[in-house]
Formats: sequence, structure tokens, C-alpha cells
Amino acid sequence: MSVESDEVVEIAEYPRSDTPMRDAIGEEDNPIPGWFNLGFYGLIVVGLIYIALYLANGWSQAGQYDEEVARATERAQAFAAAQPAPTTNPYAGDPVAIAEGRETFTTICAACHKPDATGLVGPSLVDPYWKYGSSDADRFKSVSEGRPLGMPPWGPQLGSEKIWKALAYVDSLPKRKEPGVGAPDYVAPAPGG
Repeated sequence: MSVESDEVVEIAEYPRSDTPMRDAIGEEDNPIPGWFNLGFYGLIVVGLIYIALYLANGWSQAGQYDEEVARATERAQAFAAAQPAPTTNPYAGDPVAIAEGRETFTTICAACHKPDATGLVGPSLVDPYWKYGSSDADRFKSVSEGRPLGMPPWGPQLGSEKIWKALAYVDSLPKRKEPGVGAPDYVAPAPGG
């Protein structure tokens, strides 16, 4: 028998015997809970607000990170300025410190200054010429903060103690009277000679 009608008949779903039950839960036609809808649409609103803030104000995690780094750098610089740096090498003549400084020099500095410190790409460290000053404080500043045209700042990587020990090692090396690599009156030896 067929019934043709334009009328829509709504039939509520009840538990069906032909649907398998799992953990005493069967498929029923229940509405979605209100708390779920509230959370779902709430997250959409929060997402739209975040996108608006991100695009309109330039607010982002990267911006917050940069601000925090700037604040930390200011605090570190203020702390460093408050701490008086030694003007003389506290490890001068200390054999244990010189041995540790030799390791640092060989690992880090020898690539540019040669193992005997006579200079290669970087200037000689055993001649009488020092472009930025030969006092302990001047040399420490050169290593720690770097210099233009090639000397990188090693202070952040090595720290004060390793720098002072490396300088103590350089002080223990035999000195030369003739100008070395980097001196204004340095004359490079002839090739093969």
C-alpha cells in the first residue's frame, strides 16, 4: 500500500533493536548538549578576536618574546655595569689557569691567531703592536666585545673566567720584538722563504 502525501511526518527515534549496543549505549536521536555548543562557538569567537589582535595590533608571540629579550638584555647590561670588571688579569702567572687558557686558546683562538699566536687571519698576539691597547682591560674588552673587521665577541660564549685564562696563556708565550701580522709596519715573508 502506498500513500502519497505532501505532508511531512516527523517520527522520533527510539532505541532500535537492530542497532548494536556497546557499553550499554545505543544510538538515539538526542540533541547536542548546550555546554558543547557554548564551548564550540566560544572558541570560534576567541579565535576571531585573536586573529583581529594579531593582524591589527601586531601582537604576537614573537613580539612578546622580543620584548622579553629586550627587557632581559637591559637587566643584564645594568647588572654588568654595576659589577666592576677587573682591570688586571686575576689569573696572571697561575700555572693551572694558564693550562686551562691554553685549551681555550687552542680550541677557539688558534684558528685565526695560529697556535703560537703569531697571527694568521687575526693579528699577532706576541708582538709589541696592539691596535686597541695592550693593557689587560683593553685586551679583555677586545676578546669579550669583539672588534670591527673580524674579531667576534666571545664574551657571551666563553664568559669572563675563560677569557682571562686565555689571556694569561697568551701572556705566558714568548714575545717577539719585530712587528707581526696586523701591525702597520709588518712585512710578509716572501713565499717559500
